[in-house]
Amino acid sequence: MTVGTFPLPNEVLSTCSDGGFLYCFWLWADQVSSGLFSIFALLFFGFAIYIATVRFGNARAFGFASFVLMVGAFWLATLGFLAWWISSLFIIIGLIGIAVMIINEK
Repeated sequence: MTVGTFPLPNEVLSTCSDGGFLYCFWLWADQVSSGLFSIFALLFFGFAIYIATVRFGNARAFGFASFVLMVGAFWLATLGFLAWWISSLFIIIGLIGIAVMIINEK
């Protein structure tokens, strides 16, 4: 299968030797999707956390989800899957979410 003129790698583990299965799978998925896999995986995980905690209130659910996004973005940027400018956007959203959660508690 090719996209444009670039063939897509079809072997997950043969192209990666410096990590475990999850690291190699994430690297492969990131290569296949041109770097969008990490962003969308982080957004969908944050949305799932928001949906799971919305019964505690919107402000608290946004705070929980934004905190998870912030930690995940820092982790993915440290591993090299996210650019630091994208990660910094998620970190700013996380700090805003924590502030909203603290302000809404009073």
